[in-house]
Amino acid sequence: MIEAAADFDLDKLLEGETISREIVTSIKEQMYSSRENREKMDAKIESIKLDLKKEHDSVKAKDLTLILGICEWIVGKVKEASELLKEVKSRKIGAYYLGKCYQELGDYNQSLECFERAKKTDAEEFDINMEIAETRRMAGNIKEALDIIKRFSQLHGNSPELHYQWGYCLDALGEHQEAFNHYEQSLQIDPNYAKALFRTAFNYDMDGEDGKAIEYYEKCINLCPNHKNAFINLGILYEDKGNYDDAVFCFEAVLDAEPNNARASLFLKDAKASLSMYYDEEISKKQGKESEVLNIPISDFELSVRSKNCLEKMNIRTLKDLTRITEADLLSFKNFGETSLNEIKAILAQKGLHLGQALESTSESDLFRKNETEKRMGAIETISELELSTRCRNALSKVGIERAEDLMGITEVELHQKGIKQNYLDEIKENLSKFGLSLKTNDNSDAELERNIIE
Repeated sequence: MIEAAADFDLDKLLEGETISREIVTSIKEQMYSSRENREKMDAKIESIKLDLKKEHDSVKAKDLTLILGICEWIVGKVKEASELLKEVKSRKIGAYYLGKCYQELGDYNQSLECFERAKKTDAEEFDINMEIAETRRMAGNIKEALDIIKRFSQLHGNSPELHYQWGYCLDALGEHQEAFNHYEQSLQIDPNYAKALFRTAFNYDMDGEDGKAIEYYEKCINLCPNHKNAFINLGILYEDKGNYDDAVFCFEAVLDAEPNNARASLFLKDAKASLSMYYDEEISKKQGKESEVLNIPISDFELSVRSKNCLEKMNIRTLKDLTRITEADLLSFKNFGETSLNEIKAILAQKGLHLGQALESTSESDLFRKNETEKRMGAIETISELELSTRCRNALSKVGIERAEDLMGITEVELHQKGIKQNYLDEIKENLSKFGLSLKTNDNSDAELERNIIE
């Protein structure tokens, strides 16, 4: 993270008469640069609240209300900020930051109204018109947003903000290559433009190009320490790579500035837990070999025609199927006698297996669930047949899960312990449910962490 500026003097910067958007941007960046600056801001907020209670001069009270509202917005308390800024929306800067609050709260009509109020003194003010374009895009009115952007393209064609907004609109329309070209143009104008860096990183992230995504996220956080989404997404990627110390740093960086950020708190707990996880390569290899043996088809062995026909009619295809049935079950089947039974026992013994082995530690209810699951498994066989994202499939492949059957035999907790993140787990469960399937249940499992990559 960048070093905190030595002159982070809030008393000097936060003056109602001289406050500007540039000053607010500077304060926000400096506040996110260190825990000390965040503590200064918290102390300043409490001081302003006390001054506001004691102030009897209406003009000074309005100044304090404006400053307090902006400070609350800076630290992420958007609802509290909006209530304060409503009282000073007649001021241009008050209307502007109230518009920002409404934008973040998803009230786009109110946001647009505030931005329109803020630009009354200058209808062609570029920065505010870009905020209006962004708000219209967020509301789903992409064409209207593009119309505004294009209207300013001649006079502000060298603005990184214009090309960033243009690219974002094209992204929303699914024109990703054209969007990328505009992000690239934005970065050509200003290689340090954090918004374009983030969107470029985000798009690489979505495409599964982790190396490129990490490169651009790292550039973004070095230039814009208040970009919490960049820190969180970068932390998730670091975890995917096994760089848990770096992931912890990212999540702690967010919490330094926003101690109550629930998402960062959950991810930090997960990253710290991963630091102490132990992976036994030998055990993993052994489990992989066992799985290979169990999936050997019966047709690979030399059996009598009678035995093969009986097993086929009983829908027994692999050695694993044989470990799930008892001697009594086989002998109860028509035309299946002692000779066939001995043949089956012999091929199982060759592989260190025996009839009924899989049932010895399985309750009747578990066995019933397995049988019901297997009936539905005919719909899918490999992981690729599930509608999973590329990144999710890659994550499963990395831990040796290629078959749907293998996925069905593992719990959510076990997947998490293997390094499969919560956003992938949610995706897996959702797609399995489409086939009437689910992961193996574990009634004693701990609650899992929620995880999403965020824009």
